[in-house]
Amino acid sequence: MMKRMDVVPFLNSGRLAALCLALGLAAAAPAAAQGVDPSRSRVASIALDGSALPGGLVADGGDEPTVWFTAANRSAVGEVDAASRTVGYIALGHGAKPRGIARCPNGNLYALDPALNVIHEITPATEEVRRFPMPGGQSADLHSAVCTQSNVLLFTGYNGWVGRLDTAMGQVTLSEALGGRGPAQMAISPSGAVYFVSYASNTIVRLDAASLKQDAFALPQGVEGPKGIAIDAGGRVWVSAFRSARLARFDPRRRAWDAWLLGDGARPHAVAVEASGSVLVTDVGRDRLLRFDPAAGVGVTVAQLSDKGQARSMARLGDRLWITESAVDRIAVVDLSPAPSN
Repeated sequence: MMKRMDVVPFLNSGRLAALCLALGLAAAAPAAAQGVDPSRSRVASIALDGSALPGGLVADGGDEPTVWFTAANRSAVGEVDAASRTVGYIALGHGAKPRGIARCPNGNLYALDPALNVIHEITPATEEVRRFPMPGGQSADLHSAVCTQSNVLLFTGYNGWVGRLDTAMGQVTLSEALGGRGPAQMAISPSGAVYFVSYASNTIVRLDAASLKQDAFALPQGVEGPKGIAIDAGGRVWVSAFRSARLARFDPRRRAWDAWLLGDGARPHAVAVEASGSVLVTDVGRDRLLRFDPAAGVGVTVAQLSDKGQARSMARLGDRLWITESAVDRIAVVDLSPAPSN
């Protein structure tokens, strides 16, 4: 078993990685052994019109699978038909600059707009848009959101706020965030546990959906700059540590952390947990998608992404992983289906 803070070698061969670990050679993996697993590097790219600036991303796997994304430079929310991969937009109005996006069980989309300081509620079937402003005009710098099974939208504001929108009542509540400035990406587990990262205070925070009560947990020493967050089936919280090139895991039961170094030049950003327990991570420092196996403590590069594309958001839809590459105005689609056997 790897020790905390050990280097994780991203090798093409799982057997070689296991041998290195058994011999205590994980930190000394040769550079030639690192790179893309050629059997898993199937990537397609959807070029937008050069002016969308895709940001947040959410997938709808219903009868007509759709991927939705924020398009700040178009003051719109974008829609991609997952089958035909055609792109359309729903306008949010002059001056809108949406950032984060979430979808609630009621079928509506909710786009967080730091420019207008509102949450846009979008009904996809009719393209009707309704706005919910922040109470008292409080400048929240709206960032990210998740939705509960009871259609309560929970959200963060980077200026030091957390909040909830009761979508049935149309009521917005704000509360000051623990640690002040920095609340960003959020995650919600199937059981309803909600966490968010606070970049400036270098913490993750557990948020109660009803009361907005918060409990903060500091990242361990040497693990800095939390960006992405995801929760696995066991309730453990995975966090990408952007500034220290690490992937970290918090176990709420033990209130304990584990962390692994991803390698020189790594800048981990978005995080997602697969049903198998493996963790997918976008690395904007080396323009790649990584898959990390926590049981073995090793991983591989699944796919190479666009050069300096800034892959900051991703969503799974079946065997496809959709990734926004905001700097190059594209959406990458990575095929994660099992590679055909020879």
